Amino acid sequence: MVTYAPALRVLFVDDDPDHAVLITRAIKESDKTAEIQTASDGTEALALLRSAEDAPDLVLLDINMPGLSGLDVLARIKEDAALRRLPVVMLTSSELSSDIARAYELGASGYISKPSLVHDLRAVLGNTLLYWSAMKRAPLRYVQPVWEGKDL
Repeated sequence: MVTYAPALRVLFVDDDPDHAVLITRAIKESDKTAEIQTASDGTEALALLRSAEDAPDLVLLDINMPGLSGLDVLARIKEDAALRRLPVVMLTSSELSSDIARAYELGASGYISKPSLVHDLRAVLGNTLLYWSAMKRAPLRYVQPVWEGKDL
């Protein structure tokens, strides 16, 4: 009997509608089974995450957005006990070393600078989706880290 992995569920957060179309298309070309949900700003992303019955498998998050920046959203995700174990990969045009360092300090699972060429974007996203599709993790509602509630 052949078993197939369930489709990767991705939340992509970016305020630029052109980037959203381009990246959503690139994700679908890289993984035809991926389920993609988009949010146009940080507030919408947090509302979607907090109201979702099942959390996405991966959050792709832009940094430079009006209102809540991607770094603000990342900080709030990692502060929220129900969301903190979500893998969040920054997908942004920022190549500032301060943004990269801050993203990792806040708990980002990865940091990708958006390539300017479409075929490079497809390749980067394809590798990212392949990696996260291969990761096996328990649904968040069943996982409680052994260190929670203990003094370290």
